[in-house]
Amino acid sequence: MTRCLAASVALFVALVLPCAASAASGTIVYTEGEVSLKTGGETRDAVIGDAVDPGSAVITGAKSLAVIDLTNHTTVKLKEKTFLAIDSIGDTAAVTLTAGGVFTTIAGKLTGRFSVQTPTAVCGVRGTEFFVAYGRTIDAQPDVWMCVNEGTVEVSVPRTGQTVLVPKGLGVNILGAGRITAPRPYAWTRKLNWNIDPGAGAVEDHTSLDQAYSDLLNQDYD
Repeated sequence: MTRCLAASVALFVALVLPCAASAASGTIVYTEGEVSLKTGGETRDAVIGDAVDPGSAVITGAKSLAVIDLTNHTTVKLKEKTFLAIDSIGDTAAVTLTAGGVFTTIAGKLTGRFSVQTPTAVCGVRGTEFFVAYGRTIDAQPDVWMCVNEGTVEVSVPRTGQTVLVPKGLGVNILGAGRITAPRPYAWTRKLNWNIDPGAGAVEDHTSLDQAYSDLLNQDYD
């Protein structure tokens, strides 16, 4: 009986653990243009169906985009010229944006937490749609732009400890020095393409952050 029990346990482990491991992987579900997948020291062309694991990164070229299913109801869409590293996947998931822009869509209720990190700020969320862009510079350090389409996002700057809640319809600018402006409506955010389903229409977003900076010309920094 002991041998039978041991055999049953071994079979259970053999069948279940691979499923658990695969559940911790994301999947590239759509691409346009030049999209690369970086895993370890290897970078290759990405194709639809590729697994995206923690520690890997997805890179889009000019006039290119990628849509990634990160499981747990979370999908992200990368704009052109974006570098997105996958930090963790599962009930608690996190990605790091070091260039470009990323849309996040969360359908359903998260069982954990999802966050988009940049070198200067963290955007954490439970059930929403939001957009984060990083890399444009008007000061010594790159800025972060963030706006919310649905729900509420908590934006924080670890270096200063400043935290701001950004509700639906508003956006903030995290200045290069690490200060967050007060949430307010911006005209440029109304032009964003939030669609992540190619079957529902065009997926590519053509919004330029030049308009975002133009919106600031008649507004003082907080």
